[in-house]
Amino acid sequence: MAAFDFAGFRAALEARDAGRWLPYYADDAEWLEYRDASPPRSPHVMRGREAIGAFLAEIAASRIELAISNEVLGDERAAFTITVRRADGRRMIENVIVDHRDGRIVRQLEVEAWD
Repeated sequence: MAAFDFAGFRAALEARDAGRWLPYYADDAEWLEYRDASPPRSPHVMRGREAIGAFLAEIAASRIELAISNEVLGDERAAFTITVRRADGRRMIENVIVDHRDGRIVRQLEVEAWD
């Protein structure tokens, strides 16, 4: 079983480098987001590397800053906070839990709060 390279994941995410970031996701990964427009009864769901890659490309092209903090790392899971700073000064906080297997994320769950 390959270990999850959290330091590399953090570096790719904080650099908004979709080419380095996407390989951290398994081909059949699932990403669930809970936010105002996507409440628990109807979360925003992305399935598969293609859908996730398209989303990461949007993030890479945006004018935001990303930073990870509060990480808790385990053999099969990691939890952390992502702080997003938008060009207009607003912030978004995301609390994230990822399940990983063989060095790749298989499931990502996040809850977002916006300014």
